[in-house]
Amino acid sequence: MRYIIPLIVLLTFSCKSQKSNLDIDERLTLIIQDGYFPVESPETHIIKDSKSLKSFYSRINRTRKPGLPIPTVDFSTHSVLVACMGIVNTEVPPVMYIKSETSDEMVVSVQIPEQKKNPDMQSYPFCIYTIADTGKGIRMEIE
Repeated sequence: MRYIIPLIVLLTFSCKSQKSNLDIDERLTLIIQDGYFPVESPETHIIKDSKSLKSFYSRINRTRKPGLPIPTVDFSTHSVLVACMGIVNTEVPPVMYIKSETSDEMVVSVQIPEQKKNPDMQSYPFCIYTIADTGKGIRMEIE
């Protein structure tokens, strides 16, 4: 009996959760992923001030009651990256990752992880991440 409890604890902490095909980059911090921001075509935004963030959240909250709270971001050290995917036929939220980086530019890619598409379902997923301000230019791509 006394060996069962340590064995259960060992098995509990040794199990690894499934990883997606995309490695999550530690430089990007997820603020929110959601399934509804109605835009017809995909769009990305790089937000560098609180006024622009407030304006973007007012667009999100037009159709929500109660609305989503506006996150607190220190814009002296961070920027906010937004990707709105438009109409898609899946419920899987988009994921951002750093695709490549040079001495003067960082390419951030947005992708919806592969999953079976459901033609009867439509969603308008979006995601918002923060990234530390490194002084490099940021270019966003939707894959």
